[in-house]
Amino acid sequence: MKVAIQAAKSGDPYLTVSEATRQINDTFEAHFPQLLFHGEISQLTVAASGHLYFSVKDQGAQLSCVMWAGMARTLAFKPAQGVAVRVHGRPNVYAQTGRFQIVVSRLLEDGEGELQRKFLELKDRLEREGFFSVERKRPLPFLPRAVGLVTSRTGAVLHDMMVKLRERFPSMVVYLSETRVQGDGAAHEIAMAIRKLDESNLVDVIIVARGGGSLEDLWAFNEEEVVKAVFACSVPVVSGVGHETDTTLCDYAADARAPTPTAAAEMVVPKVTDLLQRVGELERRLRDFDRWLQPMAQRLDELSLRLDTRAVAVLAEGKLRVKAAEAKLASIRPDKVIELLRGKVELYHGRLFRVGMASTDRLSTSVSQLRERLRRAIPTEKIDQHRAIVEGLEGRLLVGVRRGVEDANSQVTSLGLRLDSINPRKVLERGYSIVRVGGKVARSVHDVSGGDPMEISVVDGLIRGTVTDCVKEK
Repeated sequence: MKVAIQAAKSGDPYLTVSEATRQINDTFEAHFPQLLFHGEISQLTVAASGHLYFSVKDQGAQLSCVMWAGMARTLAFKPAQGVAVRVHGRPNVYAQTGRFQIVVSRLLEDGEGELQRKFLELKDRLEREGFFSVERKRPLPFLPRAVGLVTSRTGAVLHDMMVKLRERFPSMVVYLSETRVQGDGAAHEIAMAIRKLDESNLVDVIIVARGGGSLEDLWAFNEEEVVKAVFACSVPVVSGVGHETDTTLCDYAADARAPTPTAAAEMVVPKVTDLLQRVGELERRLRDFDRWLQPMAQRLDELSLRLDTRAVAVLAEGKLRVKAAEAKLASIRPDKVIELLRGKVELYHGRLFRVGMASTDRLSTSVSQLRERLRRAIPTEKIDQHRAIVEGLEGRLLVGVRRGVEDANSQVTSLGLRLDSINPRKVLERGYSIVRVGGKVARSVHDVSGGDPMEISVVDGLIRGTVTDCVKEK
């Protein structure tokens, strides 16, 4: 097929870019009013306006496509990464960017794509083997000693996460286990980076992170080797791969999933301000506990005093009864009566002793029980734990403040050096000079005429003279 391109009417054989684009689109409309093809959806983006931007690919090529919002609303299915489709559209060159694209008028679902099918099969198998079990997922540490990052050193993901971590907890220690996150061999590197951090025993939580992308771009995080490395990790793992709409097998295996890498950083590290507020709340509760403890201690003293008083009263009563029996016995002469009364006295004496001892034992048991209840009610261990947390936070906060001061000093020094480097006097010291004519700096021969008085500033003084001639360089 031969296509003639018409030149501009002015006779100039060269077209403008707009004319060339228009003629290409006219040619497409004339020879390809409708193009039918099929493939898998890739790199899908839904604009706020409702327009769909995506690519349709096979093993050897791909075509950029756009479907306007009015057409997209008529779809009988929800487009997704990896879904196989049949496409009706017309070719077009988008003039603003010069990009070739297909304007889609009809989109039909054609079953699952190969990658999507492979994803679902692997997900089902690993789920049956227990790699995604909810029961094994561990809670994230309240305040980790250090955070491990598994991601690429290049790109915005690492920068965004570090900004968020420093914003929330400036003194937090972060270890990076660098790895590729896309391409052949990336899955093996990711798994090795996770195991390296886990075996170092330096971190309390690990974030596996990557920015958004197509199903092909994120495929390394769907590999079985990565899933098993996350599953075998001895510390909790947070998956921050892709955007909120992206889902990988790494997300299912991790202890927690974050919609974005930045959200993962927020999830693992608390805010210093929140911790300080919590410390203040604990201090207030500790003061309230002291106020509650004082009445309990007073109650214990009262019970102890009542026990002593009761024991003294019982013994005094027993002594009185013994004395009364002895007096009654002394008033009776016959020996038999005396022996009988002596037996009764001994019996009463024994009963009185047992009653007194039993009463004393019961009161002692009650006091012991009250002391044990009081001991249990006083959370000394929690107080010690909170006190240790407070002391640790104070130390970390001090370290963070010192680091902030050191960073500020470094910035001031750097700015001083930069300011010194642009000092005009430094320029004069290198042999340059400043020429002023009529009080203004002369930047061109057009600013000067013959006979004009002039002043030349050099590093160690001022030279005055008169312009004799002006020559412009060719």
